[in-house]
Amino acid sequence: MDRIIVIGRGMIGSAAARHLTSINDGITLIGPGEPADYAAHDGVFASHYDEGRMTRISDPDPDWAVTSKRSIERYPEIEAESGIPFFTNSRYLGIGGTDTSFLDRAEAAGRALGADLTRLDAQGIRALYPFLSVPDDADGLHEDRDAGHLNPRAMVKAQTEAARKRGATIVNDRAIAIYPVPGGVEVELASGDVRRAEKVLIATGGFTDACGLPPLDLKLRVFGRTVLLARMEGVVAEQLSDMPTMGHAETGAYILPPIRYPDGHNYLKIGIGTTDDPEFRSLTELNHWFKNPGSEENRDRFRPFLEGLIPALTGVAHWHTASCVVTWTATGLPYIDHVLDNRIAVAVGGNGKGAKSSDDWGWIAAHLVAGLDWEHPVGRAKLGIPGNIAG
Repeated sequence: MDRIIVIGRGMIGSAAARHLTSINDGITLIGPGEPADYAAHDGVFASHYDEGRMTRISDPDPDWAVTSKRSIERYPEIEAESGIPFFTNSRYLGIGGTDTSFLDRAEAAGRALGADLTRLDAQGIRALYPFLSVPDDADGLHEDRDAGHLNPRAMVKAQTEAARKRGATIVNDRAIAIYPVPGGVEVELASGDVRRAEKVLIATGGFTDACGLPPLDLKLRVFGRTVLLARMEGVVAEQLSDMPTMGHAETGAYILPPIRYPDGHNYLKIGIGTTDDPEFRSLTELNHWFKNPGSEENRDRFRPFLEGLIPALTGVAHWHTASCVVTWTATGLPYIDHVLDNRIAVAVGGNGKGAKSSDDWGWIAAHLVAGLDWEHPVGRAKLGIPGNIAG
C-alpha cells in the first residue's frame, strides 16, 4: 500500500511528488508519458508537450509573483539533482502603452520581492532591442536576472527523475477511477491494475473534470489555445539571437525567443488568448483538439501582429501552428484543496501562467496532502475551491 499517490505527471504533479519525497516515503507518481503518435492516441494529453514557457518574478498579482520567485530559486537545485537542465536566463520584457496599470502592478510586486527590474520608455526599449518596432508611447518593464524561459518537457522530466532518485515509484499509466475505501483510496489504472494508498493528490490539469477523477465537479473552464511558430533561419536568426521573452500587456500576447525544438530547428513562438478560443468539457473534445494544429484563423490574426512588432519576421518563410489548452479557475489561482475529507486533494488550474510557479504550487500541494501546517505566503483560503464544504 502506498502512502500517497499523485495522479498527473505534469508540471504541478511531478513537482508535488518530488516535494513529497522529502516529507514521506511510499510516494507514487502516476501518469502516462507523451504519446509517440498523436493521431493514434485515444487517451489524455498535456500542455507541457513543448519547449518553451516564460518565467519571471514580476507579475501584477503578488501571489503569482511570490510563487514564481520561490520556484525560480529552486530551479538550480532541481537541475543539479536530476542532471536535466531546463531554465534559460534570456531576460523578460513587458510591453505596455498609455495604460501603465499592468506594468505598474507587476513592477510593484516584483520590486517587493527583490526582482532585478528596470522601467523603460520607447527609446529605451529600442536601444536595448533594436529589432523591436514599438510606438512612441510604449512603456516597458525589463527583468534581467532570474527571468527568461524554461523547457516544460525537460522540467517535468527533471522533477520526475529527482522524485525517482529520492525513492518515488513512477507508474507510466493512466488513472481512470478513484474509489474511497476504508482506511484509504483505491486508484484503478487503464492497464487494469489497482493501487491502494492512504491519500491521493489529483494534478491532472485541463483533463481533470473531463476524466471525472475528483468526487466533485470543479467547474474548471478549459479553453483551446493556438500558438504560432516561426522557423528561424539565416539573417533573421542572427538578428533575434539576443531576444528576451516578452509579454504584451494590451493584447495579452506572450512571445518566446528562438528555441530549439525536437526537429532540430529553432522557432520563435507567440500565443494570444482570444474570445474565439473554443471551450471544452469532454475527453473526446480535448483529444480531438490536441490531435489538430489549432485555429487557422488565429494564425492569420497573430502573424501580422507579430510582424508589426518584429519587422524582421516578414522575411520568414516557414510558419506553423500548434495546439494546447489553458485551465481557468474561478479565483485566478490554482485550486489546492481537499475534495474528500483528508484522503483526496486536488492541485489544478494554471490559469494560463502556471509553468513559472509550478514548483511552488507543487510544494503547497505536497504539504497540504501530507497534512502539514500551512506555512506559505499565499493563504490557504485563497487556494480553496469556492463553495467546497470539504475545504
